[in-house]
Formats: sequence, structure tokens, C-alpha cells
Amino acid sequence: QAAGILFGGTTALTYLRDKAAVTPGATVLVNGGSGAVGTNAIPLARHYGAHVTAVTSTGNVQLMRDLGAEQVIDYTTTELKTISNQFDVVFDAVGNITIESGRRMLTSDGVLLLAVASLGQTLKAHGKVKAGPASEREADCTTLLALSAHRELRAVIDSSYPLADIATAHARVDTGRKVGNVLVTM
Repeated sequence: QAAGILFGGTTALTYLRDKAAVTPGATVLVNGGSGAVGTNAIPLARHYGAHVTAVTSTGNVQLMRDLGAEQVIDYTTTELKTISNQFDVVFDAVGNITIESGRRMLTSDGVLLLAVASLGQTLKAHGKVKAGPASEREADCTTLLALSAHRELRAVIDSSYPLADIATAHARVDTGRKVGNVLVTM
């Protein structure tokens, strides 16, 4: 459980708290809500008082609501480029939002978070566009585990494999269809 929270959680925490400074009442779009980062970003954004819209596929709509998303966009029926809403924070945990398309989805003071940015996007990220590595500080792990202990954050586990089956675990991740985390155990 802790591994599932810490892997995606440190990324979500760094981006939402440190790079975007999410505050109560902010509107946050989480693109990739059902992945390892997204399943942590939704409840973390809610913890900071934000109104969350999650983007996922049909089969994960209820999970998004269970994690705290107030609105859910099913990308299999609604393309992101057709969304006219604007958000204070657009958090791309998939890597399919460009800087240009992301900026169109922002309010005038909005922040675009590219957690899965290409090298080119990372080099172009400045001002209200944030990219780059997430921190992995001990204090952040303590924060995430405390939120878990208070039931504000929970690990979403897709599957677990013994170390001997690590190739199978990687194959599951490579499908792009996992929900939450794939764990490898000793």
C-alpha cells in the first residue's frame, strides 16, 4: 500500500503543492486520472480544497468519483480539444497535452503541469507551464503516509507481481491500460 502511494504520490504532491500551489476553490483538471500519478493527484487536489475534474476511460468513471473527482470526462466519448471549460490547473499525467493545447484550457492565471513532458516541452516550460522531475524528499513521504493514515489518500493497486515476473509487470504497464499502480514484490 505504501509503495502504491509513494510512487505516484510524490509526483502528484510536487506538482500540485510546489509547482502549482493549489489553493481552496481552485479548479483542477487531472488528465490521466486512473494512472499511478492521477489516482494520487485527485485526492491530493481535494485535500487542498480544489474542485477536481478527472479525465479517464468509461470503465474508470466510478473510481474517479470515489477518489473525489466532482466531474469526470470520458475521453472515449469526449475529446479534450472539445472541452470549453477553463481551469486554474491542468495536470497532464499522460503526456498527450501539448503546451499550446494546455494553455487554451487555462484561466488567465492558470498553471499547466506537464508531469510526462518530452525534453522539448521541458525546455520550453516557463512561467505558467511547469515540467521537470518531481522531488522525492523524506518529508514528502511522511506527508503522504500521514494522509493515508487519515484515510485522505489510498493506494489504487492494479496488480502485484513477484520479482521473478518483472517482465510481466512491465508488460502490464506497457499496455497503457493499468489502473493505479503495478507493484513488484520481493
